[in-house]
Amino acid sequence: MASFTVHTPALAAGEQPSPEKIVFLRDGFSWPALLFGPLWLAWNRAWLAAAVCFVAMLVLSVAGAKLGLSEEALSLVNIAIGVALGFEGSRLIAWTPARRGYREAAVVSADNRDEAEEIYFHNVRHGQAPAPSPGGGLRDNAASREQEGRAA
Repeated sequence: MASFTVHTPALAAGEQPSPEKIVFLRDGFSWPALLFGPLWLAWNRAWLAAAVCFVAMLVLSVAGAKLGLSEEALSLVNIAIGVALGFEGSRLIAWTPARRGYREAAVVSADNRDEAEEIYFHNVRHGQAPAPSPGGGLRDNAASREQEGRAA
């Protein structure tokens, strides 16, 4: 089961965002981010993060070559950057909505994005806010859904 962060636009108190404006991002390790790095960031429209990552990789490669590092050492540096992107790529993608005034409103556990949307909108529609998460957002997990199922 994966975790999805739910990002909503900043609105006045009591206002609900339109469903089309709500962004769901899968949280966790990303193999495409590991393998494709800046291209994966660009594919996910994280233009600034893609540019910074590309420039950082280029600068590290040029600096390593000027310092006389072996090709193996330079490869390890690039692999390390790829692993870091694999683990933190989803957070980099979340910067784009954050820069546009979105906030992390919830974290939903689900098997896929469609199920995450269904769980989130079900909770909103029935006035059931997920429990607060440690990061300041909201959290919904499988255990709370099971308890709701037994209670109904």
